[in-house]
Amino acid sequence: MHNILDYGAVNNAEVNSTAAIQKAVDACNEEGGGVVYVPYGTYMVASIHLYSHVHFIFEPGATFLGSLDPDDFDQREPVDYPLYQDFSHSFFHRSMFWAEDCEDISFCGNATIDLREVWEKPGAVNEELWRCARANKIFALKNCKMVVISDLKLYNSTDLAVYLAGCENVRITGLTMWVNIDGISPDCCKNVVISDCHVGAGDDAIVPKSSYTLNEKRICENITITNCTVSSRMCAIKFGTETNGGFKNITVSNCTIYDTCYTGLALEIADGGEMDGVVCSNITMKNVGTPFIIMLTDRRRAPEGAEEGTIKNVILENIIAIGPYGYIKPIRYTGQLTIDEVRKEPRIMPSSVTGLPNSKLENILLSNIYLTLPGGSTQKSEEIIPKEPIKATPASGIYGMLPSSGIFFRHVNGIKLNNINVSTLEPDAREALIFDDVENLTVQ
Repeated sequence: MHNILDYGAVNNAEVNSTAAIQKAVDACNEEGGGVVYVPYGTYMVASIHLYSHVHFIFEPGATFLGSLDPDDFDQREPVDYPLYQDFSHSFFHRSMFWAEDCEDISFCGNATIDLREVWEKPGAVNEELWRCARANKIFALKNCKMVVISDLKLYNSTDLAVYLAGCENVRITGLTMWVNIDGISPDCCKNVVISDCHVGAGDDAIVPKSSYTLNEKRICENITITNCTVSSRMCAIKFGTETNGGFKNITVSNCTIYDTCYTGLALEIADGGEMDGVVCSNITMKNVGTPFIIMLTDRRRAPEGAEEGTIKNVILENIIAIGPYGYIKPIRYTGQLTIDEVRKEPRIMPSSVTGLPNSKLENILLSNIYLTLPGGSTQKSEEIIPKEPIKATPASGIYGMLPSSGIFFRHVNGIKLNNINVSTLEPDAREALIFDDVENLTVQ
């Protein structure tokens, strides 16, 4: 066991202990692996480079505070291939903990990691890239295997908080998170369990992705999300927006979603990927702008030759969305963002299940769905013609106003509806369900 105090770490939030902690990690690595022990106390930390078989164990109450100087963190590594994904998804080293090609690493303990809303210095990156560049991640792991992150409190990261690309056999459990951008993001990963987490995020909260960050098309598969409580300024649980490879063999269950501005559950393909085999069940929502979307578009932010994507074999069952609908408090925004920059109310839109004219959704089942929505439209369904935004980034509002008060279906082949219940808090002139270019529909 390597106690960070033995390597010069100081229990003092004003003293940078990064070099001492890195020495403990290096010593652990030289012995072929072991434990880096963090005693109770508060330590200032920037970037730590990890190795295989290194396990961080935090004594309950230990706290890591991110350095307030962005220059203390490692610089972004050079990337010599095209970026078909958000700039932020392309780099790993500018993080508190980063690793590449490692196995058997873990972080456990009832401790706190607070990045303290460190943002880039003005002029540190190209101005037009600033929005996607942001600053620092907490965990950034690339091509790692056998990873455990458990029982930690993660606060105030200004980039993706937990980002894993190309990782396998991952268990993320018992996290409490209040972060400025995405919360938990497994990208192109296999065999991932996310459980028993409470995630509040300024962007998407739990968001598996399938980007081109590994310079190849790769599926994100065998993903389980269960027993989580989620709130988001954007989408609570989303499969997207980066979708070059796609998603297979996915389960989302027993989750509670609340105070979410955009969408509670989003299943998206936009960049030519394939979604096949998704079951989402036993989900309750309160004060969520749009309960769910299953959406295929053809943005095709991908290498030349990519084809339209597909979505098939999806089950949504036992889903309840209720009000009241109203003001959503900011999520720990105390830094550079002002109240006016934080969406304060849910963006109310009906749910949608929509494909493309030449690539229809296939084999969709919705069962035991209870939606209580605000309502209030005076326009009738036949008066509303939704857009056909084929090249758009998926989102609940891309069709404009929808002709349904509950769920809008378009370009679907093979859909079964069982016990669908839609009610509105205010009278609404629209039909609850609208079907446009839908084949092989079964209603029970």
